[in-house]
Amino acid sequence: MLQSAGRNSNLFTGGEVVRKLFFAVVLVLVATCSASNGLEGESLRSLAEKLGIYIGYASINHFWTIPDSNRYMEMARREFNILTPENQMKWDSIHPEPDRYNFSYAERHVEFALENNMLVHGHTLVWHNQLPFWLNRQWTKEELLKVLEDHIKTVVGHFRGRVKIWDVVNEAVSDMGSYRETIWYKTIGPEYIEKAFVWARQADPEAILIYNDYNIETINPKSNFTYQLIKELKEKGVPIDGIGFQMHIDINGIDYDSFRNNLKRFADLGLKLYITEMDVRIPKSATQKDLDRQAEIYAKIFEICLENPAVQAIQFWGFTDKYSWVPGFFAGYDHALIFDKDYNPKPAYFAIKRVLEAKVSKGR
Repeated sequence: MLQSAGRNSNLFTGGEVVRKLFFAVVLVLVATCSASNGLEGESLRSLAEKLGIYIGYASINHFWTIPDSNRYMEMARREFNILTPENQMKWDSIHPEPDRYNFSYAERHVEFALENNMLVHGHTLVWHNQLPFWLNRQWTKEELLKVLEDHIKTVVGHFRGRVKIWDVVNEAVSDMGSYRETIWYKTIGPEYIEKAFVWARQADPEAILIYNDYNIETINPKSNFTYQLIKELKEKGVPIDGIGFQMHIDINGIDYDSFRNNLKRFADLGLKLYITEMDVRIPKSATQKDLDRQAEIYAKIFEICLENPAVQAIQFWGFTDKYSWVPGFFAGYDHALIFDKDYNPKPAYFAIKRVLEAKVSKGR
């Protein structure tokens, strides 16, 4: 919104004074709008920066074209300092044909982030979903390795120095605690994971490279397998810098002691820890009790994360319920994020803010 006004400032004929007055009015209006939404005081971003961590969100497809794009972007730049493109860095968007890459949409996410001093978290280089149709054929091991190497080196190389964190491999472990049977695993074998990290490091030696998955936030068969996998890869010298815990959870919450202990064991491997896709879904017919329960869950997770110095960032999978994946994937559930469909902060927002404020006052 402010950038748009700046570009059109030559329409005013009163000179520099009028231009400055115009910007002052805009800033007052923005502040008034924030206050009317209950956003007085410091933002989550400001508090997180005092603690030396990142707090962020997944940016929706084509966010610059949605009807309320100005409001969406203003809220994002106020509250967050790290951004993950939700879909537009995935294979089907960025590599639609064998010999053609399309970076145009991904670039918009990166440009918005960098213009607003946000870190960019790239998502994702290797996954079994949202693949382009041209990959749906029989490949030899050597052929598919070449395709994968080209993709990783091209994408990471394109964004070198701008995308600071990459989900290199996403969801490679099954819910039962074994390798997931994907095109990559069935054709190449488990070595595709190791090679993906090596190629990503070659393409950008400064990027932070992480493994990302869901249902690994507590100690269970899936997280045990993941722990052993990463431990062995680290021992071999594979360049894995961190691990991402997606944390798509529901109103029942999680075992908090198990979560705390799980974070510790991964941190003890020398890994940086990231909460990458958090949301807490509640029933569509949510009551005030449900919203308060959701707030308690968010707050407790933040408290535990801030206890562990290895935690680098906490990100939500979106920030407003207006643009959330939850209703389309979890029947009967909605309202998973920290702002409602009208961009009003929910109890979860204020609960998180209180945790951050308390930590700022004491020191991390």
